[in-house]
Amino acid sequence: MIQNSRFKFQKQGFGLVDVLVGTFLATVIFLGVIATFQLGIKIIAQSQNKITATAIANQEIEKVRNLGYEKVGTVGAVLPFAAGSLEGTKILRRNAVDYTVETRVKYMVDSADGIGEPEDSCPNDYKKMKVKVSWSGLFGSEVVLTTDVFPENLIEECATSGGILSVLVFDAYGEMVLSSMIEVFNSQTGVRLDFATLAEGKYYFPFAAGEYKVAASKDGYSQSRTYGTDEITFPEKPHPIIVEGWATEIGLSIDRTSSLSVSTLSLVGEEYVAAPNVEFSLRGTKIIGKDASELPVYKYSRTFRTNSEGQVTLSALEWDSYVFSINPATGLDLVGTNPSSQPINLSPNTSSSVDLYVEADNSLLLIVQDQVTLEPVFSASARLYKTGYDVIQYTNATGQTYFIPLQQTTYNLQVTAAGYSSFSGTVSVIGDTALTIQLEQIE
Repeated sequence: MIQNSRFKFQKQGFGLVDVLVGTFLATVIFLGVIATFQLGIKIIAQSQNKITATAIANQEIEKVRNLGYEKVGTVGAVLPFAAGSLEGTKILRRNAVDYTVETRVKYMVDSADGIGEPEDSCPNDYKKMKVKVSWSGLFGSEVVLTTDVFPENLIEECATSGGILSVLVFDAYGEMVLSSMIEVFNSQTGVRLDFATLAEGKYYFPFAAGEYKVAASKDGYSQSRTYGTDEITFPEKPHPIIVEGWATEIGLSIDRTSSLSVSTLSLVGEEYVAAPNVEFSLRGTKIIGKDASELPVYKYSRTFRTNSEGQVTLSALEWDSYVFSINPATGLDLVGTNPSSQPINLSPNTSSSVDLYVEADNSLLLIVQDQVTLEPVFSASARLYKTGYDVIQYTNATGQTYFIPLQQTTYNLQVTAAGYSSFSGTVSVIGDTALTIQLEQIE
């Protein structure tokens, strides 16, 4: 009887495991079916919404076939967009879904017949209509359709006045920059009026007569723009002025940016050591205009500081010739560079390095060693301080750190390092001073 009971218990146990495994498998299959069902619903919903949106966009485009050329445009639009009788934005409800319909009609310029007086007295050659139908929700998306609308005769083409802004974008070598972004702004309010990605390096914008701000850019490239007299008294590249019926052409130059690694060094004895935390100024030689005193206004001028190892990397620099300087008020003098002559030329899409050699009337080279082995102690913390001065630096792989610039006076010094006893004392700095500290290793 005991054996039979044990056998029954084992049979019941295996049956329970079978049920659990079966339930798990059924759950996995069920979840897979649900996921597939949800995906099917999503695909069907997106297809239905896209079909409806496409039909709405087609209906909007069909409307212009029954309109006169002068009415093909949106209510209240201004150049470069065409004014007309169409609604710019509206919401239509179809099959319990709200569709937002956005219509834009823009004048286009065809250079085949000229782009302004005297070749083409009517520069707004035709209209491009763009209809975007979008819907929100879980399966939201959008549909965009475009069409070109042409005038039937010269009278319709010349019904709208204005001028043409022709923008050319080229690189440092005079080659056209394809896929660059051109943006045109209201020069007074800063509002962006139009933009275009240049397929051929040149683009024509139809605008009403007036003054406009223009900017050119591209990912990984420098930027270029025009300037107003409210920014620079005498700009080199002023905001272009569009004249009725005429084409105004401007050129903007951009190219790939570069990087510059800067090291600051100082001569101690017969060797150069890293001079940390040195503040320097970097100025390009490109001029964007002159101020009221007719002094040059440089496109690039900034101040930087090297790190505790006397290094800093400057990125996204425009191709230019750069001049380094150090303010004497910092207590440092720039005594040389490598490359040896300034300005230093930086070509597009390059990485270069520059060494700046500095000196001061007073400095301290601190050397930290093991007391027994005389090996250098790496990453020892050295605090040099007095009233009005408190700096902490860390030794490099050679056990050295360099304090510059300093005053001719006595400083307090604290040196600590992991696994070593600390040092505390004073040091008198007169001229170029060197001090070696030997730390006792803690067992």
